[in-house]
Amino acid sequence: MKDNQKVILGALGIAIILCSITYLTGLGRGSRQNTDISWELAALTIIPGPTSTPLIAPTATHDPALGTATPLPGEIALNVFVQITGTNGEGLRIRELPGLAGEHLFLGFDTEVFQIVDGPREADGYTWWQLLAPYDETRTGWAASDFLEAVPSP
Repeated sequence: MKDNQKVILGALGIAIILCSITYLTGLGRGSRQNTDISWELAALTIIPGPTSTPLIAPTATHDPALGTATPLPGEIALNVFVQITGTNGEGLRIRELPGLAGEHLFLGFDTEVFQIVDGPREADGYTWWQLLAPYDETRTGWAASDFLEAVPSP
């Protein structure tokens, strides 16, 4: 306990000595301020606002290497990544085959991302796409496009 007191008293002593030296050398004295105030006008530069740019609608392009048209942004197509949406937290039944009669394989949850690997197929009033989870190849099956939204690739 006495060792701690010696250290504290030594530190206080050094602090007092340093403060005294600072004051005596003039560093502790305040500097005089110039009370003369002069006014100068500032130069003002006006920068015009941006002008509107006409919106150009994107169009599908043909890529000869792929042999198919490149999908538009936000369009569901082969090799596009989609996320499940609009299930109100209940999830989307991913099926073995396209259509409501297809066996239920697993439940896909809202915001879960999949890649489209096959489709589209029309059945039971829905457009069906075959999905594949990019992180788990066992999570694959068919889903109705009403609950899918195209997203940028991860």
